[in-house]
Amino acid sequence: MLSKPLQSLLKKLPHSPGVYKMKDEDGRILYIGKAKDLSKRVRSYFQDQKKLTVRTQKLLEKVADLEWVEVSSDLEALFLETNFIKEFRPKYNVLMKDDKNFVYIKITKNEDFPRIEVVRRVEKDGARYFGPKTAAHTVKKTLALLQKLFNYRSCDLGIEWKNGKAEVIRKTMAYPCLDYHIKRCAGPCISEISPEEYKKSITQIERFLEGDTKSIEDSLKVQMETQVENKEFEKAAKTRDKLQALQSLFHEQVVTSPDHQNADILGFVLENGKAYFNLFMLRDGKLCGQENFIAEAAGCEAGDEPGAAEVVEAFLTQYYEKATAFPREILLPLELEEPDFFETWLSNQADHRVRLVFPKRGKKHALASLAEKNARSFQKQHKARWEHMQPSDEEALLELAEHLELSKVPKRMEAYDISHLGGSDTVASMVVFENGKPKKSDYRKFHLRSIVDGEIDDFKSMSEILARRLRYLKSAAKGFEFRKAAKRHLPGIARLFKEWRGADEVDGVLDEYTLALKNNKPIGLVRLVKGKEKSYLLKSLYISPKVRAQGLGSGLLRYAIQKLKAKRVYVSCIEKMRDFYLRFGFEEVKQFPEEFLNDLKEVLFAYNPSKTYDASFQSKPDLIVIDGGKGQLGAALKSRDFYGLEIPMIGLAKREEDVFVPGKSFPLLIPKDSPALYLLQRIRNEAHRFAITFQKDTRAKSMFK
Repeated sequence: MLSKPLQSLLKKLPHSPGVYKMKDEDGRILYIGKAKDLSKRVRSYFQDQKKLTVRTQKLLEKVADLEWVEVSSDLEALFLETNFIKEFRPKYNVLMKDDKNFVYIKITKNEDFPRIEVVRRVEKDGARYFGPKTAAHTVKKTLALLQKLFNYRSCDLGIEWKNGKAEVIRKTMAYPCLDYHIKRCAGPCISEISPEEYKKSITQIERFLEGDTKSIEDSLKVQMETQVENKEFEKAAKTRDKLQALQSLFHEQVVTSPDHQNADILGFVLENGKAYFNLFMLRDGKLCGQENFIAEAAGCEAGDEPGAAEVVEAFLTQYYEKATAFPREILLPLELEEPDFFETWLSNQADHRVRLVFPKRGKKHALASLAEKNARSFQKQHKARWEHMQPSDEEALLELAEHLELSKVPKRMEAYDISHLGGSDTVASMVVFENGKPKKSDYRKFHLRSIVDGEIDDFKSMSEILARRLRYLKSAAKGFEFRKAAKRHLPGIARLFKEWRGADEVDGVLDEYTLALKNNKPIGLVRLVKGKEKSYLLKSLYISPKVRAQGLGSGLLRYAIQKLKAKRVYVSCIEKMRDFYLRFGFEEVKQFPEEFLNDLKEVLFAYNPSKTYDASFQSKPDLIVIDGGKGQLGAALKSRDFYGLEIPMIGLAKREEDVFVPGKSFPLLIPKDSPALYLLQRIRNEAHRFAITFQKDTRAKSMFK
């Protein structure tokens, strides 16, 4: 049975293209989708749920709210959907993993002697990129072979060609380097090769990376014959060696396409909420590359045919958005609902026509089957590696729960560390481990706001960082409820004002109040006065002293802001309330909107609710690890208790690896060879590494300001 608010929203859906967001009761985004007709698409979820997959049924059980954005075309909807998915990473969308670990081969174009590098992002710098690739070690191995064959430079010297001679303008190392002496570099830094000759080798490398081996072989054969005619036998021998090396490399590739066209061939399998992909890249009929990917596909299982099309669509948008080269054809294992739409999008990305093919018989079908077979092989290999590692991680988590007397195994652990250099450029890190493994997509960095440059206060820093992280979580205070004020609550509101100010006169109108109730009696209130364009002024916030320190103040205020769907909230407060509003997420401002100018006090704050969403921050940790002893732990606990949260928290001191827990003066006795202690050390060390790296980057940037 749908709730009345949800029924009302479904009736208001427009018949236009757009993107929709499905949310749970806490406002977390569960799923993001696109539609040609928002009304038809979204309403279809709720009409005949028996035909839906188990995954979609589970999704709908949690949906409590809807949002949508209208756009002018189907393509705009796809672009917006892709951007939203990258930003919010909803649980029930198919999400490509390891996107931060993709690498590209970069060939510079703005230099007399271009460089070839392995990079992790594509920039608009005029260079040419090949990728994305998932196996960095394979890329480096390929480049090592190419350097041996074509003698390109691997240094970062700045070299210009002037008056027929090389001039080194950026000296980052001694030159000529070892590569030149062992015949891995042609020596452009000492004028051993001209830009024209050097760029011929770069052009051949580009053709190689494109998969165009035939033209390279033909070129090398012509070059070798010319050298023989000119009696340059040593050069001819070197050219022959290059030719043989290339031929042996590509003769190992036995997969060919029937029509010698450029094509990508996709195969995938579903298993336990994950999709395992294999992508063959055929160029000029030869297999020139193979990549494997994993995607999170919550609820998808083997044989889930209705969900399989969505998995393929997600791969197309998320992979080819990052791709730097496009085939003429993409062979897919199943038909899509809107193939023309995706062909248009892919063609726009590629700047040439890209066809989607769904082969059901013949040689192309055999290639598609081979891709699926390799996807299944990849899934088995990945599962075998995971099962090999799992017992130790599981043992460590179980043992850790036992040592810390936790009510459940800490599947999600977060660790925090502070880093600075003599009090300057203070930063902090947050790292996340799930099931004993790093989850790097959830890592976060912080610049400290409450610490002035030159100040050293790790306790204050830790308190600020935990406050900024934990304020997004729902209070665990029990026995209370929040709701809009009604007439029956007026006596209770008057009692609170008398308790607070000594007078029982209620300010403003009843509609401006939201209450915290216990046993249906008001024990706290917040008053928000509406201004222009969904802006509000916070006029009153009061919690009865008997129930304070349970996170009720921040919880009540957050509930009221969400209920009103406020876009901006202002408050003018006395100095002693500064820390409260800073912890909540307010930022100091110098001026107020005109309609609120009559309510100015000592400090002016503004709050933007739209800035608070963060997928990592919305996830509640099972355990928080603080890098430090009792002092740092105590500072972190104050922030936790401010929000009324019940999250286990420990401190890990570096010197003796002592584990401190709240309420105990002495550290826990955990054996030094314990898997549980090793796990704590790993997450603490990762937090330290992440903080140090960020601090160095911050310091480097500040030096060039």
